[in-house]
Amino acid sequence: MSAAATIYEVADKAGVSVRTVSRYLNDPGCVSKKTSAIIVQTMQELQFRPSKAARSLKGVNPNLIGVVSDRITTSPDSFELIQGLQLAAKALGKRLLIAETGGHPSEIPALIDELIEHRVEALIYATHFHRPIAPDELAHAQGTRAVLLNCFVRGGDYPSVVPDDEQGARDGLAYLYGLGHERIVVFELFPDMQATKLRRRGCLAAARAAGKPAPTFVQGSGTGDDEDEFAGIGALVADALRDQRPTAIMAGNDKMAARIIQCLHKRGLAVPDEVSVLGFDDHPMLVHATDPPLTSVRLPYRQMGECAAQLAMSVTAAGTQRLRCEVRRRASVGPPAR
Repeated sequence: MSAAATIYEVADKAGVSVRTVSRYLNDPGCVSKKTSAIIVQTMQELQFRPSKAARSLKGVNPNLIGVVSDRITTSPDSFELIQGLQLAAKALGKRLLIAETGGHPSEIPALIDELIEHRVEALIYATHFHRPIAPDELAHAQGTRAVLLNCFVRGGDYPSVVPDDEQGARDGLAYLYGLGHERIVVFELFPDMQATKLRRRGCLAAARAAGKPAPTFVQGSGTGDDEDEFAGIGALVADALRDQRPTAIMAGNDKMAARIIQCLHKRGLAVPDEVSVLGFDDHPMLVHATDPPLTSVRLPYRQMGECAAQLAMSVTAAGTQRLRCEVRRRASVGPPAR
């Protein structure tokens, strides 16, 4: 016996979306007569039979929030996003249904259609780092309540939840200025990243507000290879120390900061007595693994996940929510040596 036809095969042969077939199955009256006739003919040709489970869902609210992501379930930096989503969903009496593209945007339409077929009440599109997405990535979500998590559409009207990278960098540098540091080097992430642009703006704003010299910016990402992203950091640190040694270094993330601390130790420089080091992310696996423990600007991932789930269930959600980043103070930062 041949395998039973699926809703995806019906949609493909009929030339309509999976969502349209699903709508017809749940409420034939919401689909045009012409499209309904095509769907019925195709189902007959393929001998498609809706499952009892699918039919039993008609009129039943399954209490599901759908999540489409690039790779938040496989990125160790993003587990707090999932934690926040789960906490808020549980408090709302909902369950999460997560589908992941593995970093392949071409998978997005089919995943959205599949989640809609499962009758999710709302969709959350989540990315593992702060970035813009193209409007057409969400084309199949039209008509469904959707929220963006850690990403945004330029000029779009989707509610979104992102970290306030500009504020975080401004407060981080202001903390260093407040301790008396003036010779500061900022090791940045990739220049085309949204976080890099916003954090540089925050750093310059902090310098203006404090009446201090702007920091020196150095691109720290992409200095290694696939196996060791920061293999070239040692040479960059050596360059930064060559003329007038900085009293403090701010890194684009905690991985970079940990490598910078290693480089400083190898050169016989004490942290923070001779050079202070400030990270970004407040990664729980890293900040207490460095010697000394790392001062870091915390990205509020758990709170972002909670906020996104709450917005997904709000019919009035709109605009961009920028969540505050907090400077977590530890022993890697101190006053400059006198």
